Amino acid sequence: MQATRTAKPSIWNGIVLAGESINISNILYPELITTIREQVYAEIAPVANQWMQELAIEKTFPSTHKEMKKLCMEHNQEKPTVLILKYSEGGFNTLHQDLYGEIYFPMQIVFMLDQTEEDYTGGEFVITEQIPRAQSKANVLKPNRGDMLILTTNFRPVKGSKGYYRVNMKHGVSPVHSGHRHSLGIIFHDGLS
Repeated sequence: MQATRTAKPSIWNGIVLAGESINISNILYPELITTIREQVYAEIAPVANQWMQELAIEKTFPSTHKEMKKLCMEHNQEKPTVLILKYSEGGFNTLHQDLYGEIYFPMQIVFMLDQTEEDYTGGEFVITEQIPRAQSKANVLKPNRGDMLILTTNFRPVKGSKGYYRVNMKHGVSPVHSGHRHSLGIIFHDGLS
């Protein structure tokens, strides 16, 4: 399947088309995905809670992923959000935030499954920071096979001269010039059913 070039991903039969994504939570290696979600979540939940404190947001995230999933279920967010993303020549993903309902966890992870400059060219990981009262800043990353990126789903705190302030973030993938680029995206909150 050739990657579609749409600004807004479409969903068809459990497959998200923006690049080409397949929700694998209940198809392939569900025990491995569950283990990764639970173990990584436990390590980064304290950081997420620290972010909320720094930004004076009255929100506390559960200490375990099972509790986070329960919170999602209480808000009708029962759709797993783990994806394998495939981009072929010309495929890309527009800048976005992975928010799938009222309940969200502020961080997510991406595992790179292919080697840049060997398996594909282009397809850089792009992160933008919307700095208050300033131009947006773009960061372009070229992670290698096996690398894990931890990124925000929405915003992060930045320390300024008068304390912490909120910087809104978006991420995407620049167009692939040749080859195929695959990544595994793991989001810790589930989506609306």
